[in-house]
Amino acid sequence: MSTSFFLIIFSSISFIYYGLNSLLSKRMHSEYSRWGYNNLRVFLGWCQLLGGCGLIIGMIHHSLNPLISITSFLLTVMMLTAVFTRIKSKDGFLLTLPSLFYSILNAIIFFQSISEWKILQLTHL
Repeated sequence: MSTSFFLIIFSSISFIYYGLNSLLSKRMHSEYSRWGYNNLRVFLGWCQLLGGCGLIIGMIHHSLNPLISITSFLLTVMMLTAVFTRIKSKDGFLLTLPSLFYSILNAIIFFQSISEWKILQLTHL
């Protein structure tokens, strides 16, 4: 098993978990309000949930490798937005660190998937 397998599994489980928490947790409801995203909480929760599922589906079905690229790119953008939201909210470095970690993690998944996709295309020529 490759490193990208473990990165994708870790990221996908994390986003599925966090997406469910965003949708169901009262604590997360108050956090979204504090950040000024209360009206987007359900949408963002579903994006996290679908992003986690998209990574898994793309990994299981190798023919859907572009799904990993698209999903990991969108999750990277989402987490970079979360980093800026944490900074804007003056949450401090320790509270910002998970968003930064997941933005870097999904950027790594994105670049690995792009390179694998290019290799697959070259072998089919």
